[in-house]
Order: sequence, then structure tokens, then C-alpha cells
Amino acid sequence: MNDHENADWVDRSNAETLYHLERQGRSTPGLIPFIGAGVSTSFGFKDWKGLLIGACPPSLLGEVERLLGRNKYEQAAELILQALGPDAFQNMVTAAAGDRQLERFDFTAGTVSLLPQLASGPVITTNFDRIIERAFAANGAPFESVVSGPRPDLIVDALHGHRRVLIKLHGDWQDRVGRTFAKSDYDAHYGEAQPERKRELLTGAERLLFSSRSLLFIGASLGPDRTVKLLKKVQGQHAGVKHFAIMSAPGSRDAFEEKERHLRDCGVLPLWYRAATSSEHGQQVERLVAEIVERISVQTLAEASTAPRHGKSASKPVLPPAGPAAPAGLTAHFDRVERLIEAGRLTFFLGSAIHTRAKLMAQHFYSELARVFECEAMTDERFAVAQYIADRHGRETLDAEIRKQFSRAKLVPTHTHEFFAAWSHYQTSAGKPVPYPTIFTTNYDDILEHHLREARLPFHLVTYQADGPHKGLFFHESDREALRIIERPQNIRSLSEDAFVLVKLNGGLDRRGRIRESFVTTRLDYWDLASRIPEVLPDVLRRTLTRQPLLFLGHGLAAQDVESLVRFAHREHTGPRSWAVVHKQEGIEYWRQCGVEILDQDVDAYVNELRRRLLRGSKRRR
Repeated sequence: MNDHENADWVDRSNAETLYHLERQGRSTPGLIPFIGAGVSTSFGFKDWKGLLIGACPPSLLGEVERLLGRNKYEQAAELILQALGPDAFQNMVTAAAGDRQLERFDFTAGTVSLLPQLASGPVITTNFDRIIERAFAANGAPFESVVSGPRPDLIVDALHGHRRVLIKLHGDWQDRVGRTFAKSDYDAHYGEAQPERKRELLTGAERLLFSSRSLLFIGASLGPDRTVKLLKKVQGQHAGVKHFAIMSAPGSRDAFEEKERHLRDCGVLPLWYRAATSSEHGQQVERLVAEIVERISVQTLAEASTAPRHGKSASKPVLPPAGPAAPAGLTAHFDRVERLIEAGRLTFFLGSAIHTRAKLMAQHFYSELARVFECEAMTDERFAVAQYIADRHGRETLDAEIRKQFSRAKLVPTHTHEFFAAWSHYQTSAGKPVPYPTIFTTNYDDILEHHLREARLPFHLVTYQADGPHKGLFFHESDREALRIIERPQNIRSLSEDAFVLVKLNGGLDRRGRIRESFVTTRLDYWDLASRIPEVLPDVLRRTLTRQPLLFLGHGLAAQDVESLVRFAHREHTGPRSWAVVHKQEGIEYWRQCGVEILDQDVDAYVNELRRRLLRGSKRRR
């Protein structure tokens, strides 16, 4: 918007609108998207003017164009209806708005893919086509029903029940009875023909709608028509009514100020954008809808850190030091894992056994807790130890002891940490950087994130809260984004920066003091987290889990939350497709049927061999 002659005012206006949009969108009633013809034109459908001119008989073209030039769309449509007759007119509508044109489009991308994230209740459109139905179904949020035309009882029921219903105010292309297009249709459905029935038709339903719920107009010009007239009437009768609209900013000052006055009279707060071409219009609308979705889905707690990444990356790749011998007989396995890493199609999962020298494995950890609180008899069921302490001495006492244990531990980078810290030196077979992976961990320590910072590697940090004011939610932060709580994880479909995604599934420590320290450690904690999976996970992580194999490094797999995650990740995959590198002899067949093959190997030897392969491959390609 910086090239607009009112750029400063536009920026301030948008900031105010976004404030009110976020406030309304985060409320219980939320927002109701109102979808106009602009959304349909992006799919190749004609706008109302193009549709009428294209359907007009040559003998009427001049008169139709004059009517359209005076914004008399109803009258122009009525003229064509009378000339063609009801059947031919319906055939025209069918050909213009029918489903056949939709087969070639991808509804999981673009503005329409974001609409299900804007609203949990009703959606409204004046379009005849079925773009919205297709988009919601393709993105996993199909409507429970579609209300077509002037059906006030059904419309009011959808509004009062806040149900996921599509309200097609002006009907559907396939149903001429409910269609509102020509002047005679408007007169019948808005009560002009039978004014005593206005409360039963669209006038009554729209009046309720415009006075009781906040609408977000997308792809609607809000030009002079009956809907806009009713908006103005409601605004004049009810103080404080707010609606919103994503709106293209007119280029001239006079046109811009006139549009502002018009929207103000309608009770509509605009979110302005500027675009020169139709493709730019689509891009700008999608950008603004995405920003609205993000604002209503997260709660910002602190601004992004301005501190630069510190430390230095190694100037050249260094092979790992001599260590345990490389695992024998796994050549084919390593070949496959290497290919998955280079393709960005492997998710890692780290457990406590990567810290064997620091004695932070689960067995040592819970045994020490049992010793301190004199409940050694419970160590056979380690989660019961933490539960006993929390129940008997309080959660704060348990968390304080966990912090003490970590303050006494010698936390130094291990072979696994070095493996990830060397990531910038790995290359694909095409000589390109290896994509950053997603890394889940149940470890409480922050040594991995500290080591990634030292190596100047970017990462998203996603940290679970087991208790406190944000129980059951994840923190998220990165070098470029504010610290925030993800309140609507289903709406987080992507993360802005190309970087590692580090997911601390059981919470943990933060030496910087930005993230509240919280630990999944008691029996009830694990049960609670397991019951929340997958809904608690941001959508981007859900899709990662279902699309990529998992590689567990030093994780025992026994906790309920881990099994819940594994079962979710493998629910559409038969047979083992993931691996767990851990010293484990029992339960092998059980985990195989869950989708995980156990590799009874030393973790350090395994990651060192993987690191050697990736570094040597990169060196050969140089």
C-alpha cells in the first residue's frame, strides 16, 4: 500500500480494522464470512456484468449496457429473462455457474482453502456456483447442510445454533425456485410483491443477520444493491454494529474518500489492499485472509527477539570423531534413510538415551526423584513416582526438583546434537541444501536449541504446556516471529520461515526465560496429552506426521503420548514404515504392528554413520 496516495492513512485504517477483526474473531460468536462474486471470478466465472452481457440477445445489448452503466443489474437481468423466457434463462445460469467448470481446480490452495479456518459456524454467499461447498469439503470441513434461497426458518436456525451451514441467500444454479437474480426474483424474495410477508422472506433474515452477527465480506464490492441498502438501514438503527470487508483501494483520492464514506454508512470497517492485475487481486486477498486467520488463532505474548543468532558455524564439514563402530548389516537401511533426509521426508524423534553420559535417561531420572521423596517402592512404575510427588507435595515442588536435577547434570552436546548442528554442510545429490527436518523430542533440556543457535541454524520452537494458564496448548517462536500461544492449532497450516521445526512434546526448560517452564511428567499428564493428540498439534505437524516416516533416536516408546502420536502417524499406513534406534529387547512385535521397527543399536554409532554418509556425499558432490 506504500504507493497509494493515502498510504499513511490506509496503514492506520488497516491497523484499526485488524485490531477489531482480531478481537471479534477470537470471541465466541466469531466472524461469518460473506462471500461475493469476486471469489468466483478467480475461478474463471464471469462477474454479474460479464454474465449478463454474454447472455444478452443482440437486439437488447444497447439497453442492457445502459442499465448496467446505471448499476441497475436487477432490471437488466429482468429484461433478458423476459426476452429469453424462463427455461432459456435458467439454461444460461446453469451453463455459467455449473459444476463442470470446477473439475480442474485445486481447492486446497488459495483464498478458498483458508475459509474453513475463519469460521466454525455459518458461511453466507450470494453466488450461485458451488465453489464454497467444494472448498470446505476439500479442506476437511464439509457443511452439514446448504440452505438455498429465501428459507428464513433454516437461516435463523443456522445463525442461532452457530452451525456449519452454507447459506446461499440468492439460491443455487440448479434451482430456479430459490434463485434471486432478476427484478421479479428480488421483488418476490425481498417482499416487494407481498410486503405483508417481509418478515418471512430475505428481508427479515438479512435484517437479523446484519444486526446480530459480525460479517467479513470477501470478494464483495458492496455496491448499490438491496443487500447494501439493508446494511445501511441496520447501521442507522443499531449503534455499535460492526462488519468488515477486504476491499481494493480506489486509486484517486476522491474515489477513495467516497468509498470510505459509503462503507462507513454501511457499518463496515475496510481492510484495504492495492492491486493492478486480477492475479494481484487474488494474491492480496489471500495474504490478508491468511493474516486474519493467524491473528484469530494465536495469542501473542512477546514480540520477536531482536538478538541476532550468535556463535559461528564450522568453516568446513568435519567428520565425526572416532566412536562406536558403525552398525553392521544396515547398508540398505542407511541408503533409504539418507534418501529420505535428502528429500525432506523424514521426521526425527529424540529420547533421553541420547544423554546416556549425563544420566538423564528416564530410569535414572525417576529413580532420583523417588530417592529424594522417599518413594523408592514405586520406581517399577516410573510415572507413578511423579504423580505421587505432585499429589503429596504439590506440583510446584515436583517442578522445582526437576529443575534441580537438570542444574546438577552435565549437559554437553552429544553425537546426536552434533549431527543436527552440522546440517548446513549436508547437500542433496543435486548439490542443493538438504531441507530442514521436523524434530520431536520428549527431553526437557534445551541443549539442542542452544546448540542450533551456536551453529547459526534457524528453527521454530514449539513447546507444550502441561499445566498453568495455557494448559494443553503449545508455545511457538522463531527468530523472526513473536512468542505466541497457539489457541487454534487446526488453523496453523504452515510456518513462515524455512527452518528446523523443534517440537518439545513434553515441555521443558528455557534458559532464556521466555517460555514458561512446564513438564509432562506425572501419570495424569501423559494420559491427558495422549487424549489430546492429534487435535492439540498444529495442522502443519499433523500433516508432517501422516506423510513422513519417523526415526526415533534413543526413545523407549513406552509413554502413552508417544504411542498416541505413533498410532495417529501410522493410521493410514499398514506395516512398519518407521524405525526406533534404541537398546530394546521386549515389545518388538507390538511396536512393529504399530508401524515401528526396532533397531537394537547404539545411538551414537548410528547417528555418526548417518553423519559420515551425509558429509561424504556432500564432499563428493562438491
